[in-house]
Amino acid sequence: MNWLKIKNFRTLLASLFMSKTGDYAYEVVFVFIVLESTHHDYLLTGFVYFFRFIPFLFFGPVGGWMADNYRLKHNLLLSEWLRLIVSLLLFICSLNGSVSITVLIVASVLTTIGRSIFQPSYQTAVPRTVDASRLAGANGISQVAEETASVAGPLICSFILTFSDKSWVLLFNTLTYAVSIIFLFTFSETVAVKISAFRIKNVYKETWSCIQGLYYDTRGLFITILCSSVCILFTGSVLRFIIPAMTVSHGQGELITSWIFSLMAAGTITGGLIYDRFLKQASPERVMRYWFLYGMLLFVMSLTALYSFNFLLPLAFILGISGAFVDIALVTVIQTLSPAENTGKTFGTFSTLANTAEALSGLLSGLLAAGGLMVAFAGMSSLIALTGITGTVLLSGKTRNLHLKKNEACGSVQRESSD
Repeated sequence: MNWLKIKNFRTLLASLFMSKTGDYAYEVVFVFIVLESTHHDYLLTGFVYFFRFIPFLFFGPVGGWMADNYRLKHNLLLSEWLRLIVSLLLFICSLNGSVSITVLIVASVLTTIGRSIFQPSYQTAVPRTVDASRLAGANGISQVAEETASVAGPLICSFILTFSDKSWVLLFNTLTYAVSIIFLFTFSETVAVKISAFRIKNVYKETWSCIQGLYYDTRGLFITILCSSVCILFTGSVLRFIIPAMTVSHGQGELITSWIFSLMAAGTITGGLIYDRFLKQASPERVMRYWFLYGMLLFVMSLTALYSFNFLLPLAFILGISGAFVDIALVTVIQTLSPAENTGKTFGTFSTLANTAEALSGLLSGLLAAGGLMVAFAGMSSLIALTGITGTVLLSGKTRNLHLKKNEACGSVQRESSD
């Protein structure tokens, strides 16, 4: 299917690609700016990044609530305008040499707030632009756009740094938000939204009610979100810390690490392109099976690393495909199983849990790596696979209970009719 023929989806996709390209370029240069401003004080650097995480706890639910109660176009534009202004002000401060810890913390907090608003609204908008039968394919193309941006952003950043300094990467980031805003102005929202008054008490009250609804009414989705968040905790540790640290500690240098992550990105793009050709539907059980496969692939990589790091390269490509299947199936399940009035809040809840797991993954990897990098690699990979199996068992038990209840209900109806 030619996704570019669907106007609204094309608009969302273009906005996502531009926004993410700027984000990934910004991520590369932001860490250098932080290190330079803190004079390579790692405690202060960690302090700045800590404040990047905090807003997710508070604004993850807010972003989800806004996706359900406000116009999605306005939410997306608000997010992009906020991040554009922050990036522009940071660019001006960088040019003037007036970047301080306070400026970096404020920029981190506001940027995170913008991301908290963007993601739930984007994921809620996709099902409104394509048919339900094409939803998995649309999510696959979104995955391809984001992963392509993750490659393009750092490459453009490197190109800019070759001829100029870090400040101009911030200007590039600002321009990507500006282009994204231009695309979003062409987005036409057809679904009528009942605008609700924003009260912070109501936001958290409705979000808590949504979580309770997930637990009691859509238990399969609740289990999937919870187990996926646990898997993300271990995955973040392995990908962000263990693999780079392990390759460097074994004298392989940064080159092999770069190749591993490049092949993973290529695999993710490939997975996004082929997902819809093989799998038209997603289910909670399938998501957990994909997590199990992902964990097992990482476990095989941990064993392979004992013998040769070169064998990690083809496995990294396969891991990327597996990761794309996890991401696409997970997003599709949330979109299809969430009540229509709570889709945004469900994504907001998942975003909060996932980002909390991402933040804690660094601490976890540091603790487990004390016992050895290889042990930590194999151990956390096993825990991902174990979580996938646990989720599958819980979901299969839930399905059996539903069948038993249905059979009991049918039996009672038959007895009553015979009486």
